[in-house]
Amino acid sequence: MVSDIKGYTTRETASSREGQAASVRPERQTESSSARGTGPARDDTVALSGLADAIRTAAAKLAAEPAVDESRVKGIKDALARGDYAIDPERIARKLIDADNP
Repeated sequence: MVSDIKGYTTRETASSREGQAASVRPERQTESSSARGTGPARDDTVALSGLADAIRTAAAKLAAEPAVDESRVKGIKDALARGDYAIDPERIARKLIDADNP
C-alpha cells in the first residue's frame, strides 16, 4: 500500500502487516520538480479555534482541582456512621438512566 500525504510516502511491507511500524520518509525531490514548485509544501500552517483555548483552560482548571472532595466524603461517611444519610434508590436509578442517555 502506498500513501502520499504532502510529500511523505509510507510503504507497507510484510513486516508492517505483522505489527511492526512502517517507515515514513520524505520523497526525494528532483531538481525539475523543485524548479516547477511541485515539491512538498514548506509553508503549511495550523490555526486553532477559540474552542481549543477554552478546552485548554478547562483542562488546566480541572488539573488544579483535587480528584476527590475530601470534605464531602468525610461528611457522607459521618452521616452513614450516625445513620442520618438517606439513600433514595429511585433517585440513584434515575441518575444512572440519565447518565446513559445523553
